[in-house]
Amino acid sequence: MIWLAIPLFLLVAAAFLAARAAARESKRAGLPAGTLLYSDTGRPVGRVAGTEVGRDGQKQERPLVSETLELVGRPDYLIEAEGGVVVPVEVKSTACPAGGRPYDSHLAQLAAYCLLVEDVLGARVPYGLVKYRDREVRVEYTDELKGRALALIEEMKEDINASSNGEEVHRSHDDPRRCAGCSLRDVCTESLVMNDE
Repeated sequence: MIWLAIPLFLLVAAAFLAARAAARESKRAGLPAGTLLYSDTGRPVGRVAGTEVGRDGQKQERPLVSETLELVGRPDYLIEAEGGVVVPVEVKSTACPAGGRPYDSHLAQLAAYCLLVEDVLGARVPYGLVKYRDREVRVEYTDELKGRALALIEEMKEDINASSNGEEVHRSHDDPRRCAGCSLRDVCTESLVMNDE
């Protein structure tokens, strides 16, 4: 009988230690009050999507995958706040833009995480947070924001389909800063910055 108690004790101890580690990570990152459900910042929690070993050999959270939306993503953090609502938190290393409104690309990214949480976890998402280097911005997850995110996803799908059918898909902006930070800059024929900058 004692042999049955040992695995149960080890399971309870592991759960306790995981909860303490998640609480320390929440405090270290300056996250809002609540239970840390997901972390894509090098300290995986594994409560929502489980963990896997990444290409670099490090343990990480599995991405959230929505077959319905054809969307995959790894939010920086998911917090279960008071009332059981789930709050996506996106961390940025830059300062908050003047005026306190997040960049459109940051809003789109946060809205995509809200969509994923709704679809994959079936959880209510009233708002998300963008944590800049110098401040935190609360973004209400409204029907308007959700609609803009869904429209952007559809636009991206159309561009992908057009590209796979041999059609040209052109740059959608005139901002050299966006090109400078783009991961496709080296292969883009329409980049607004030189590759050696």
